[in-house]
Amino acid sequence: MNKRELSSFHDDKCSLLALAALEVAIDSVKPAALVKRAVKFNKKISVRDINGKILRLQNFDRIYIVGAGKAAGGMASALALALHGRLAGGAITVPYGVRAKIKGISVTHASHPVPDRSGLEGTKKILNVLKKVQKNDLVFVLISGGGSALMPFPASGVSLADKKRITVLLLRSGASIDEINAVRKHLSAVKGGQLLRHIDGACTVISLIVSDVVGDDPEVIASGPTCADRSTFADALKILKKYHIKGPDAALAHIVSGAKGEIKETPKSWDPMFSHVHNMMIGNNATACANAVSYLKKQGMHGVHLGSEFDGQARDFGRFLARLSSDLDSTRSFAIVAGGETTVKLNRSRNGVGGRNQEAALACLLELKRHDIAVVFMGTDGIDGNSDAAGALVSRKTIALAIDMDLQKYLGSHDSYHAFKQCNNMQGAGLSS
Repeated sequence: MNKRELSSFHDDKCSLLALAALEVAIDSVKPAALVKRAVKFNKKISVRDINGKILRLQNFDRIYIVGAGKAAGGMASALALALHGRLAGGAITVPYGVRAKIKGISVTHASHPVPDRSGLEGTKKILNVLKKVQKNDLVFVLISGGGSALMPFPASGVSLADKKRITVLLLRSGASIDEINAVRKHLSAVKGGQLLRHIDGACTVISLIVSDVVGDDPEVIASGPTCADRSTFADALKILKKYHIKGPDAALAHIVSGAKGEIKETPKSWDPMFSHVHNMMIGNNATACANAVSYLKKQGMHGVHLGSEFDGQARDFGRFLARLSSDLDSTRSFAIVAGGETTVKLNRSRNGVGGRNQEAALACLLELKRHDIAVVFMGTDGIDGNSDAAGALVSRKTIALAIDMDLQKYLGSHDSYHAFKQCNNMQGAGLSS
């Protein structure tokens, strides 16, 4: 259901304001818009990050673009346009279904969140571009959410199937993105700063980073291919033990060998190759939230940004917002905006269709004590779990239609998508691009 259909069905004032604010938030963090705001090219290249820091560079022989992630297509398209014909070549990998056709850049489509062979081929194309780079060249590396899965390149002795299995097991276990990436870095030959080992150490590297993680740590986003890595093989081994991950044997053996010091560690901050690397954060969840709050305040609402660092279980986050709404003064118009990255811990057997946003919305719906409310949950990338929905909207009509439904049953089987579909297809698929 698109925005027009949602607005037609959820036609109360609260819902319309929530949907309008959501649109403002999404527009503010569209990949192309972020690059256009951040990168300027005249005689010099200037890059501005989200904190206002400006990097100015000039005198490069050739300029290349490589990258991987859900935002890589839009970022590469805008950057290639900004370079005014100076692009010497490039390669990016984007998820299946993302449209991206950019002159001078090879585009590979691959799987996310579990890597596939197409992603491996895309990484090989990226490395082939990097082989051409020389001392006086500039490389832009485009990094965004999904980059870990979309740029796989297993370490020696580890197969892609091994990495896929480890990823699936960690996802099912409820491991955080930080934990998953710490393991993936140590099963990779490109993550955790290791992409730089494939580039001439004297060239300049600018990484344009769009954050999809709580805390905006560039080391975590897409497993930090151009960042020094604080995690170690020992950390990766602890994570596997914490979640009782028993296989595959080759992957476990690699981690164990690394923890014993038998395999070279990922690059650390003191490595001299980082002296020519500039990691620039150009967009994050807080950017979207701030724009939503600004819009809602202009509409006369008392807008509050609770922060963009919420994590933990999605259902707990939904319950928290429902309980918070009960404590608000009903005589005032409040708009609460919050962001973060929650998780869903799946069952060993019964699992339906949905995602973290729909699960949070369903838990919120179960706890709501008031009807003069609209609550919208959405992933800014337009993707929520294994569904075709971006999230879910809870409104007066949702509450009324759900009265006779066994919502707890849907929540127990992680089938939030079908719960909201029963409420007249209100899951909000396709809200963002």
